[in-house]
Formats: sequence, structure tokens, C-alpha cells
Amino acid sequence: MQLSNTSQKILRVFFSNPDRSFYINELVRETGLYPNAVFQALKTLENQGILKSSRKGRLKPYSLNRSFEFIPEIKKIVGIKVVAKRTQVKDGQKWVKILNRQTSFSFASAWTKGLVIEMRKVYGVSMSALWYNNITFGVYHAKEDLILLGKTISKKIDSNPSFVKKDIILCRQACDRLVNVAMKIPKIDLTKKSDREILGLLKVFYRHYLKVFPFVTVPHGIEGYFEKKIREEVSNEEDVKILLSPVSAEDKERDSALKIAVYAKEQGFDQKFYRLLEKHRENFCWLPMWSIYAEPLTKDYFENEVKNMLEKVANPAKELKRLNNEGNKAGKKLANVLKKIKASHTLIERVKFLQEYIYLRIYRKNAICQAHYYHLPLLYEAGWRLDLNAKEVKLLSYEEILTGLSVNISKGKVKNLVKQRQKGWAILMWKGKIRTIIGTKEIIETMERFQIISPGSAMQRAVKGNIACRGKAIGKVKVVRKLSELSKVEKGDILVTKMTTPDYMVAINKAAAIVTDEGGITCHAALVAREANLPCIIGTKNATQILNDNDLVEVDAIEGIVRIMEAVEAPKNIKVIPGKTIYKGRVRGQARIVLDASDFPKVKTGDILIAPQTTPEYLSSLYRVKGFVVDEDSLTSHATLYGKALKLPSIMGTNFARNVIQDGQMIELDATKGLVRRLNQ
Repeated sequence: MQLSNTSQKILRVFFSNPDRSFYINELVRETGLYPNAVFQALKTLENQGILKSSRKGRLKPYSLNRSFEFIPEIKKIVGIKVVAKRTQVKDGQKWVKILNRQTSFSFASAWTKGLVIEMRKVYGVSMSALWYNNITFGVYHAKEDLILLGKTISKKIDSNPSFVKKDIILCRQACDRLVNVAMKIPKIDLTKKSDREILGLLKVFYRHYLKVFPFVTVPHGIEGYFEKKIREEVSNEEDVKILLSPVSAEDKERDSALKIAVYAKEQGFDQKFYRLLEKHRENFCWLPMWSIYAEPLTKDYFENEVKNMLEKVANPAKELKRLNNEGNKAGKKLANVLKKIKASHTLIERVKFLQEYIYLRIYRKNAICQAHYYHLPLLYEAGWRLDLNAKEVKLLSYEEILTGLSVNISKGKVKNLVKQRQKGWAILMWKGKIRTIIGTKEIIETMERFQIISPGSAMQRAVKGNIACRGKAIGKVKVVRKLSELSKVEKGDILVTKMTTPDYMVAINKAAAIVTDEGGITCHAALVAREANLPCIIGTKNATQILNDNDLVEVDAIEGIVRIMEAVEAPKNIKVIPGKTIYKGRVRGQARIVLDASDFPKVKTGDILIAPQTTPEYLSSLYRVKGFVVDEDSLTSHATLYGKALKLPSIMGTNFARNVIQDGQMIELDATKGLVRRLNQ
């Protein structure tokens, strides 16, 4: 089942007027979409059974098929899209949430500066507003900035055809220089270097680091430009999919692991196997290190990857050849489509450049991951010179570290900066000016003042109750309505339930705070909370109805209120989640929610992986699972490449599957229809 943006716009019209029929020209006027796009979407929706049509002479009106089995589920999805408006500040500025991803203060501050200074140097335009904090990990841009960036890039490409080629070369050069600088660092005996020499090395790294950041953000706008132009020229959705899908199946880590699997298949797990494995680890252990808080992949991880391959693939040599041939097949398929539609020279060039930008996604990600890994000894050495440990130095920007090493700021002041940021930090760029926000209370107030959280959902969904044990805590909500759900509560979560009993202790011992619908000062939750000194609010009456799993909240058990910092916009109790098919198939298994590399060990053979997105380090897990689901919706993503290359039943674009499906829950992935069904709740 496929619900494109076009389909969703059309369905909103039908759900708002359930008793009416519409002709194509009426839907064009109602939605403001191109006639071809409306026509193709109507055909798809009718084939899926969501809409039905009839004939009135030469005219063909469409209406809602009320007997369609999943109309309530579809309605919830489309309904969310309708009501979930972007936040807006007083002067009309709107925020767009790009993603959630943990990173360090050094990365966030360099990235912000790169979007102002370096982006202007390369593209002649810069971002004026940005928000990131280390509590929710939400990344927000100003909508106006993204629109302006898209228009600027479009003009550059339209007026100068050579712009794209130069941009690709500049991106590769910036990435290569950064990696080359970083890879030299582990070979230096840093302990023998003076503070001045450490300062010089860090300056060189930081200079090259900044130059990569414009190429992290802008290419997404360029990809969007090419996709829009291609869709304007090609109306057949199947052809569009082929033109936008990744062609290159190259994956150096995967190919290297398969070669080791070939050796193990022939010679077994002897000493040479482990030497090959160690070399492989040295070459690729940096894969998950987009954040310097991530851990490098271990030898055990790669050994398991090889064993997973051997378990799933009878002949790893043939698998290696097959995977490398996938790129050739995809290339031929793309060439055939271009030939069939008699593509113009301009369209062929656009498809070619889009494919290069798709490949640049992994290229620039790998460059930053390698840079983070190889430069860590220098970062830690600089921290040691400032009397900071490995954890503390990650709370400073590179500029602050450089200032400290040059003795322009005392070690005491540096220590105080770190101490303050341990309370929580955020970076706000507003109208081009950058400032750091310190402390949970200040972060929440800033989000409310600039309306970075939605007034329609989060700000109005505060929960009040009676204080059972004073204190404050921030964490992700886990709503427990029955004992079987206790296992979903993890360390640091906020336990939200109707009432607690002694059976709840396994979850209470992990929770950072307790919130209940019922209870008085002598109830079980109140007694246990006071004994464990856990912030606790009781008698809210409606916490389990107002709060959702994974809402990010502050439990203020001093004022007796639960404040929602970021709300998960997901329907409750939804049984069927629609997405878009990557590779067809139908499988059942236990869901495994994987947010980053630290979750890989819990993925077992036969599971179904649920993730926000997939990146190269996910391959080991993908060789273990029956299928996978990603919330990201992009024909140019890694998920598309992996699903097709590994021939795994898979869907994308589910938006919130990871927030609705519980870890370990039995699900059915029907990738032929583009659906995930929850088999028990």
C-alpha cells in the first residue's frame, strides 16, 4: 500500500467530504496539484481499493470506498498529517523538524557555524535559524531558510549547468582532505607534543572539519531539485521510481566481509581468518561514529557479521558476485527506461547527477565518521591538557578548546563551562546569531518562547496532579496499561500508568519518575517513590490518555506538573501501519527497534528490524533478519538499496513505526501490500 504525498492530499479532500464524488478537474482545483500527478494517484488509490469510480458518459467520478478494510487506519494517518501543523513564532517564522540524532557539543557548534560562514562561501547563501538540544536530539531548521536555499540552488543549476559537476568535485575534495588530516593523528606521539603543537594540530583539523558542513545540508536540497524536475518530465510512477532509485550497489565493508566469509567457508576459523578479521576491523570500525559518543565497532561485531553471512548465504563467493552485479542490473534498468521514454539530453544529465548525489550521501557520512574516529586521540589529549576527562571534553566546542590551549581562558572557567553543560545544553541560531542555552528549565522555556514545540499538541498537553515525592526528572514516556507492557520501560524512562502495585517494581527500579492517573498520599506509587526518592506525581486522572509512548517530558514534582517538551505525533492503538514497498514479500516475526549501533546485539535471527533509517553499519543485522521497516521515506535512501540488493521484504515511509510498535512484539510485514500489522497489543 502506497500513500504518497499526492495521495494523502487527495484523501484529505475525500475524508473532508465523505459523501461527495469528485472528478479529476475538481481534485486538481482542490489540491493545486498537476493533472498528471492527480491522475496517477487516483489510479493507485483505486487499485488499492481505497477509492472507487463509476462512469457517467465520458466522465469518471471518484468516491471513497467505505467498505475498504483499513479506512480507519488510513484516516488516522491522513488525519495526523492534517492537524500536525508546524510551530510558528510571532514574526511568522516556521520551524521544520529534520531529524532526531544524538551528537556532541563540538559537532553541533561546528555544524551551526558551518551553515553560516562556510555555506555562504560555497553557495552564496546561509541559514539564519537552527535549534538543537542534547535532551530530545531534535534538529530544527527555519522553513523559510530551506525554501530560500532550494530557490538559490535551483537558480544556480538553471543558470550554470557546470555548477553541479563543480559542486560534486568540491564535496569530494573537502571530504578527502578532512579524512587525510584525521588519519595522520593516530600516528603522532601526542604526549611528546607541546601545548602549542597540540593547538596547531587541532586548528588544522577544525579548519577542514568546518569546510565539510555545507555539503551535509545542501545536497538534500539539490536532490529535491532533481527529483522535482524529473517528475515534471516523467508521469509514470514506476518509471520515476527506477530513475530515482540508487544504482550503485558498491559497499566496501560488505564486500570485504564477504571475502572473509569466502575464506572461512573454505579454510574455517583459523589464525589467518582472525588476522583478516582484525585488519577488517581496523579498516571499518568507524562506521557508526557520526557522533563521537558512539562506540567503534568491535572484532566480535564483525565476526558475528561474517557468521550471519555464512548462516544465510550458502555460497558467499556467489553472493559477492551477485551483489556487485546488482549495480549493473540497476544501471541497465535505468538505461532502458530512459530509452523507452525517449529522454532528452537534459533529463539524462539530471538523472546522472542525481545518482552521483545519492552516492555522495554515503561518501560524506563516511568521511565525517572516519574523521571523528581518527581525531579522538587528539581531542582527548587536548582535554587532558585542560584537566578534563574524555566525557567532559565533549561538552566543549573546538573553539573553546583552542582558546583554553592558548591560555586565553583559565582552566577554572573551562571546568565551569563543562559543569554548566552537564545540566543540559542547546544551541539556538536566530537571525544569524548563535547562542548556547544551559539547563533543562532554560531549554524548555526557549522552546516555548520560540514555539519550537507545537502549541496544538505539546504545549497544550500538560498534565497536572498531586505531588507524592518532590523532585524533577526528564525522560521518555512509557505508558503501561497492563503487566505485559512492563518490559518496555528502560532505564531513565518516565513510567506512566493508571496505578502501581508490587508487580510494577521491575519497571519502577528502572524509571526516572512515576506518573499515575489514580492514588492518594498512601498509595503504592507514593510509598515506593518516597522510599526510592523518585519524583512522583499521582492523581492526574488522565495522564495515560494525554501522554504517548516516547513523548519527551519533564516531570516537575515540585509544581505538580508534567511538561511535554517534544510530542510524538502518532495515533494510539493503531493496528495497521501503511508504508511503501521496497522489496515484496510477506513474513512474520518479532519486532526489534534499532535506533543506533548499540541496539544491534538484541537483533536475533528471524526478527523484523524497525528503524528510523538504515546506514552501512546496519548490514550485519540485515543479514540476520527476515525483513525490515524504516520510517524514512526516500527513494534515494540506503534502505532502498539494501532491501533490493539483499532481497529482503521491506517497506519505508511508515513515519512512526518505531514509536508505535513495541520491541519484541509479534508483527506481520506484508511488503507486497506495503503494510505492517501488529499481531498482539
